[in-house]
Amino acid sequence: MERGNIPRKIKGFRDIDADQMELRQRIIKAASKVYRSYGFEHWDTPVLEYADALGKYMPDEDTVDKGVYSFRNPEEEPILNPDGNELRDAEGKAFMENAPLAMRYDLTAPLARVYAERLWLDVKRRQVAQGRPPLFRRFQYGPVFRYEIKLLPGRFREFWQLDFDTVGTDDVAADAEACMILSDALEAIGLKRGTYVVRVNNRKVLKGFLASVGIVSEEQEGAVLRVIDKLDKIGWDDMRLELGPGRTDSSGAAVPGLNLSDDISQKIIDFLKLATGASNRTEVLERLTSAAGDNEMAQEGLAELRKMDGLWNKLGFDEERILLDPTLMRGMAYYTGPVFEAESLLTYKDEKGKERKVGSICGGGRYDGLVEKLLGMKVPATGASIGVDRLAELLRMVNPGEVKAEGPVFIAYFDDELQGEYYRIARELRQAGIDAEVYCGAYKGFRKMKKQMSYADDKNCPIVILLGGDEAAKGVVSIKNLKLGKELSATITDKQEWISRVQREVPLKELVDFVKEQLGHAG
Repeated sequence: MERGNIPRKIKGFRDIDADQMELRQRIIKAASKVYRSYGFEHWDTPVLEYADALGKYMPDEDTVDKGVYSFRNPEEEPILNPDGNELRDAEGKAFMENAPLAMRYDLTAPLARVYAERLWLDVKRRQVAQGRPPLFRRFQYGPVFRYEIKLLPGRFREFWQLDFDTVGTDDVAADAEACMILSDALEAIGLKRGTYVVRVNNRKVLKGFLASVGIVSEEQEGAVLRVIDKLDKIGWDDMRLELGPGRTDSSGAAVPGLNLSDDISQKIIDFLKLATGASNRTEVLERLTSAAGDNEMAQEGLAELRKMDGLWNKLGFDEERILLDPTLMRGMAYYTGPVFEAESLLTYKDEKGKERKVGSICGGGRYDGLVEKLLGMKVPATGASIGVDRLAELLRMVNPGEVKAEGPVFIAYFDDELQGEYYRIARELRQAGIDAEVYCGAYKGFRKMKKQMSYADDKNCPIVILLGGDEAAKGVVSIKNLKLGKELSATITDKQEWISRVQREVPLKELVDFVKEQLGHAG
């Protein structure tokens, strides 16, 4: 038996239908408007980069080759010295290679490459002094790719991100602003105030506190942070066990502990609980200040949080929108100062009817080391990323069916003799700024009207234009407002009354103005 190719998608990739695309574009358009209002420029970068230009690691990995789609450049290129000149042998011949390439795994690493490339050229031209990096603010959206060996539910290997970043300032006012931008963007996208909160922490505060209780090595600190990061999943009791002797999970598997003393474990837990029951950010800051003692790094982080809090208070961003949360661990190996994460407070029911929390929907923080890894020059930076597809799924879960792409004005096909007229009407509508489509489905001298109307309904066409021989003889068209019809069907049961409200005969010369009126277009 002959076996043909089976049409199928690669696992972890998706087809995006018109409704999903409409939702994605609404998110991007709303957030982009907010970003522009704060002065960010819209940039884009290639999907492919040189692997070494993507930095030393992904936020969750230690090496660039883990979690990344990578391959060799088919084109041989000269290997360059650190000064940008070609590396040559004793005879002056350039060394060549097929350089490793990688698909971008986020939008931050390409930003670092863009900035570092421009900065490197400017330093070479002596237009920028070493140690005085220029300010650069941009936003970007597009697909990113992760090579995940095992896919968890709801995770994909291709997904869209929507980032904004400020590079070239160490003023934490930029971090405070990022939290405000996240809040404004989420509300512009459609999340009501009170259905989300932006949680904020500072890596310096926690690092300084851990040092004050004896957690000083990077290895030990990282291990503690990884345990704290699981708090939402395992709870306080299991976290205490993982900080100490270890535990046995629900499957019976042994989870090794860090073997910290009971005293140190308790101090860490008490510190993380400082925000519990606090009525405002000021109270949280007072508690953190008292607990951090005189540790210099912790006090530096607290000073940054106090400055951020002062800006939020001045601009009306209260605790309903932005909270301080010592338990927030977002990318602590990646970020160097303030970290922030927007959390949805909404819930949904899974396939088994169980109530579940949506959780984190976007976030970011200060990452002063990323450009330095590429260029060897310290450049401060901060920013945040919205997971477009994750946010789209949230909006679909909360309001299923609410967002549906609107189709064009639909021109039904009755008569071969009138085909030219159908296309003339469509062109006239397009010239007036109205999307229009003439039905051109399967054709053998006859096109069923029922099939055409079903097609128009599936595409969510707001209006159908009907023109047959009788209408053409009178110089009119019959216009059916499907959008209005759907709205009226909930309140009108009399078929004749419904038809009289939904369908109208209109002179051809008045067609465009009438359609504009029905669609709500401005004159």
